[in-house]
Amino acid sequence: MTNIRFWLLASSAAAVLAAAPGAALAQSGPSASAQLEEIIVTSTKRAERLQDVPVSVTAVTADVLERNNVRELGDLVKLSPGLVINYGSQPGNFSINMRGIGTFSNGIAVESDVAVVIDDVPVGFQAAAFKDLIDVERVEVLRGPQSTLFGKSAIAGVLNIATAAPTKDFSGKAMILVTDDAEKRIGFTVSGPIRDSLLMRLTVAKSDYDGNVKNLTTGKNVNGSSGFTATAKLVWTPTEHLTLSVAPRYNHNVSTCCASPITELTPGLNYQGAPAFPATLTLRGITIDKNNHFVRADDRIGGGNSDVFGATARIDYDFGDASILKGHTLSSITAHDRWKMVDFQDIDGTDQPFLLGFPVASPSGVNSGAHIDGYFHADSWTQEFRLTSPGDTRLRYVAGLWYAKNDLDRYLNRGPVLQLARYLAESTNENYSAYANATWDITDKLSLTGGGRLNRQKISYHFDKTIFASTAPGAATTHQLFGKSDQDDAFTGKIGAQYKVTPDIMTFATFSTGYKGQAYDLVSTFDARIAAQMPVPPETAKNYELGFKSSLLNRRVYFNATVFRADYKGFQTSVTSFLPDGTFLTFLNSVGQLRTQGVELDAVARITSNLRLNGAFAYTDAKVVDFPNGPCNNSQPATADLPLQPAGYVGKPGECYRTPTTNGRVQNLAGRRLNNTPKFKFNIGGQYDIELPGMPFKGFVGATYRWQDDVNFSLSQDPRTVQKAYGIVDLKVGINDREGRYTVSAFANNLLDKRYAQGLGNGTSGYSNPAIPTALGRTWLPGRDAFRYFGARLDVNF
Repeated sequence: MTNIRFWLLASSAAAVLAAAPGAALAQSGPSASAQLEEIIVTSTKRAERLQDVPVSVTAVTADVLERNNVRELGDLVKLSPGLVINYGSQPGNFSINMRGIGTFSNGIAVESDVAVVIDDVPVGFQAAAFKDLIDVERVEVLRGPQSTLFGKSAIAGVLNIATAAPTKDFSGKAMILVTDDAEKRIGFTVSGPIRDSLLMRLTVAKSDYDGNVKNLTTGKNVNGSSGFTATAKLVWTPTEHLTLSVAPRYNHNVSTCCASPITELTPGLNYQGAPAFPATLTLRGITIDKNNHFVRADDRIGGGNSDVFGATARIDYDFGDASILKGHTLSSITAHDRWKMVDFQDIDGTDQPFLLGFPVASPSGVNSGAHIDGYFHADSWTQEFRLTSPGDTRLRYVAGLWYAKNDLDRYLNRGPVLQLARYLAESTNENYSAYANATWDITDKLSLTGGGRLNRQKISYHFDKTIFASTAPGAATTHQLFGKSDQDDAFTGKIGAQYKVTPDIMTFATFSTGYKGQAYDLVSTFDARIAAQMPVPPETAKNYELGFKSSLLNRRVYFNATVFRADYKGFQTSVTSFLPDGTFLTFLNSVGQLRTQGVELDAVARITSNLRLNGAFAYTDAKVVDFPNGPCNNSQPATADLPLQPAGYVGKPGECYRTPTTNGRVQNLAGRRLNNTPKFKFNIGGQYDIELPGMPFKGFVGATYRWQDDVNFSLSQDPRTVQKAYGIVDLKVGINDREGRYTVSAFANNLLDKRYAQGLGNGTSGYSNPAIPTALGRTWLPGRDAFRYFGARLDVNF
């Protein structure tokens, strides 16, 4: 009965909201010229109108990206309510969450749930996607399992990014942006013909942002990044049927991340309990309150220094009229990317050489604190052969063969004498796939869609771990070597129907399955016991969707709605924990079953030729269905205070206990909400163009408002890691040259200066005092616009 009520409520909401924009516009009487542009997407691996695609997708075009000053993936959450970024302790473990589903892991052998695809090439290791987005023509946010067309790393969705193509006429553009909190961006693009059959495009961009957290010890800001990106495209058309292209790319990025200032700490504590390092010394000059954005740490507080080298080569052959494949296009897409990152982290979070006085390490003779150093490498090759049928026939299809190989390695060195850990993890995965997807127009109104993908995955790993006999310098060491290879096959599919009520109103219903392959938990806690349990089983999904897409009032309004429900089994995610000294660790879990269901709405309206409005809404009810041995949280009793229950015991939801199999703290998380997933989230915005008669330019003013419900950042349901609901207002004003040659704008982001966190931690950050056994502490990771800032931007076209 609950499920029936959910579907009825969701369908009713979609129907009511579908009527609302039309009613409002009917009263406003828009002019005949106030039409919206047609948006073309490639969500089905062929170019189609957004309003004709039976997929829940938000298409963010270049003009919207520019109006919102989108720089990187993290900025897209402002424009797509179903999208969330999970931030880890350093750039190598950021992850993307869609509809509440997203894998978080420090290990290199765990794939993402949301694929990032740039110009038909998936990013081999998701951390490599967190870089500047430049020269982007369109970002398509595809929600729900997309495994049939995009493979096994798309079980929760896809970010399909299309960059701009070379132009037939010579053109160029330049951009510069500055803010009052020291962000600077500059970019330049030139495009045009080298000769009639050879086109080129070159883009270079540079960005710098120091961050909004200040390290008082060095006087430098942190939690920022700087990047340099260069991309090029050469497109050669030697004949009318053959097109060849090559697209080299390079990105260099330096991030300082992820310092989490302390917002709450019981007075009288000492770092690591050592009286020589009281908080009054290690946190001197810092006022501990909810707005604290100051830290004290060594110069290398944390972050990563990365480089990406890559290229894509593409061949497209269009079969002529004399061929049996008349109108078909055969494509070959070959890509290679090499990503490397050196990472570092001051894990004690102080500027003191505490190892000299820490009792466990004493006498260490080491005049420093604790740190992590290491590197990531990812080498990715992909090859796709694709056959695309003509788009003007009753039977339309795309079919292809796919191969990918990812070689990854991770070296980590934590020390120098406390919580020592050193390992080299290497992982390889190879994938062989065949896929097909087809749409058949039974009548002019009714169409059926179906597709399938057969995938074979081969995975292997090698793990070399150094074991230290003691924490004393020069202590004897041994090596533990682990290795294994596995293989599994999987089939995913999709079936559906779409019905055109009118030429401008379409409804659809689909059922799809998703799959993500086996995984290894290659992190510092890896040992013989964990190795015996590897690999973690595959993750699977079943997804149901009902959708409505419309182009109303002579294409003055686009309104789309989707109702969805998906069940995930074997969800792979890492649960975080902190050692007593503040060291951050993760443990990979396979969650028995999750369920996410909800409603998604997207709307764009051209009220008049001068006024444009847009909005999006997401209701996401994402919960754990089955996870009897989930992690307890820091607000629950310590291990020694918990009852030891018999094997097979399943506690009530929220009950923390011990079991003889783990001898650790576990709880039943059934019915609990997924972490970092707001139940309600929406954004609304608009721009009004002002004519200014007699002036050589026009003015404009724009505003956006985004709001989200409260979220808990901990899967363990820690009550002290809840970010309360908040809303953010952005404002922008400027002028446009009437010939389109330049735009000058000024903006205020987070106009009302509303504080919010991208992450919260419950812990004392390594501070303790035996005389205060109930000490409390809390930290936060402020978002980019958690503090109000102002800026200006100049765009020039030629």
